Amino acid sequence: MKVLELEPARRVLWQVADGPADWIGSKVGFELKQEGAQTTVLFKHQGWSEQSEFMHHCSTKWASFLMSMKSLIETGKGAPFPEDVHISLNWD
Repeated sequence: MKVLELEPARRVLWQVADGPADWIGSKVGFELKQEGAQTTVLFKHQGWSEQSEFMHHCSTKWASFLMSMKSLIETGKGAPFPEDVHISLNWD
């Protein structure tokens, strides 16, 4: 990842420099919004070269990892790889 934008404790925007071919050049961003005692994480993975099954698979995986992070913060127990939700690209 290459850091494109950074505001500590507020937001970060990365550009994918290496990894799966479909990811190269895409951007991953996290933004924190504080409202009273609650913080919301706004997430985006944008700029895919094409909409594909892999893109949809990754979107679902991002959601499972974000839910794991929420659980870790709230309960002290997350579900990181390899204990994460397994999602197969094989539809057979």
